[in-house]
Amino acid sequence: MIINEPLYPDICMLPWEKALFQTRSVKRLKYLAHYGAGSLVSPVTHSRFEHTVGVWKLTAWFFHEDRALRAAAILHDIGHLPFSHAVERTLGYNHHELTKKLIQSEEICTILRDNKIRVEDVVACLNQENGLTGTRDIIGLDHVDSFFRDMYIMGGLDRLPKEVLPFMKCTKAGVEADETTCSFIMDCMVNDHQLFLSPLLLAADQLLAKAVHRYCETYNDASIHLLTDDELLSVLKQSQIKEVEELLDVLLYRTETLSFSETLTGKGLLLNVKKIYNKAPLYNGKSYVETKDGAEKIRQLHQLEQTYSAEWT
Repeated sequence: MIINEPLYPDICMLPWEKALFQTRSVKRLKYLAHYGAGSLVSPVTHSRFEHTVGVWKLTAWFFHEDRALRAAAILHDIGHLPFSHAVERTLGYNHHELTKKLIQSEEICTILRDNKIRVEDVVACLNQENGLTGTRDIIGLDHVDSFFRDMYIMGGLDRLPKEVLPFMKCTKAGVEADETTCSFIMDCMVNDHQLFLSPLLLAADQLLAKAVHRYCETYNDASIHLLTDDELLSVLKQSQIKEVEELLDVLLYRTETLSFSETLTGKGLLLNVKKIYNKAPLYNGKSYVETKDGAEKIRQLHQLEQTYSAEWT
């Protein structure tokens, strides 16, 4: 497998890192859309594998000597379900717990153990506040890559991320940058939210979630959380459940028939904004939200907290 991506400078991959990238759990990420069901209705179609490569590059750039954190960057998403969060909520799984379980699998444990990296240290990196995961108020490298990458695919960047890295720092306290770069990061965050919290993308997640829920009411499929995106769609298409077939038909082929309203009718789908990610970089030792520009961008984010109803013909 060729392991590279265009957003950041090349990083020398250590032999044990290459071995982790070749594991079944990490390779599976190539078949999981980073944007969930939104990948079916938008141009943002990159996989969680590309995101993982990006997060690993950033982690290796800022924490060159921290082998446990570099391993955690490679493994941080391996517990994701097909189409990520929409299906996770529907099935009642926690991808963080699934990630921990998979890190403790024999294939991954053997690579870590042979290279004198403690499994416990890697798991701790994902459970603690640090530069990779972020802290209570400060953004970490995981989400920085998400916002950069989504906007890159959308054509929404006026600067490449590799051009702003020299103006960024990252410590255990999270990402820190100069004023211009902080504003750039926050712009990416706001623009990304405006897309994935738009009624169409909310509806895509809900249509898929409802189809999966209806399928699971009929079939006791204990392996569904281990499927890839394509495998899940195949299972749903073959379910022989009329409601599931209709939901998939709308999602895959008839989204133009969807209509949205902020007036809740009690019919169709109820679309709720579940979460706003409102962390920020550090600027001069304080959260960027304490600046006028940062506060305005947080205000723009919270304006997206709306509820819609969706119907289709």
